[in-house]
Amino acid sequence: MSATRLERSVRNKVVGGVCGGIAEYLQIDPTLVRVFWVIATIMTAGLGFLAYIVLVVLMPLPGQPTPFVQGPVANPPASATTDPANPDQTTVISTPAAPSDPEATERRRATFGYFLVALGVVFFLANLGAFRIVRWDYIWPLVFIAAGAWLLAGRIRR
Repeated sequence: MSATRLERSVRNKVVGGVCGGIAEYLQIDPTLVRVFWVIATIMTAGLGFLAYIVLVVLMPLPGQPTPFVQGPVANPPASATTDPANPDQTTVISTPAAPSDPEATERRRATFGYFLVALGVVFFLANLGAFRIVRWDYIWPLVFIAAGAWLLAGRIRR
């Protein structure tokens, strides 16, 4: 089953289901995501732990609305009905999962792959000393401001 949006996992859950949800979204092994996450947390002096906590808050559970966003639910939750013959028994009717789209999965994996390659190139060039002249204490806040403005501008255009 291919997830249509990034959600926490309820099946591949160790702590909060974040790594399992990312793995389901990219259709890769959750163990790889967990190993990558642990290595990234160690290499960033614990920043991965903070990112995990943020993703637990921001990533919705399947069938739940996205936090802090008003709008329709992407995958409506199961509906409960009462059996007319037996009013004490409640039957839960779940909605079927969306069919898998192999092209969307390939785009997700390619995007994630490009991101990792770009990040590796940046780290490699930084180790070679290519960015000695760059003041990273000014660049990173500007990158976050630009990314936030881009996301907000995309939301306003809709």
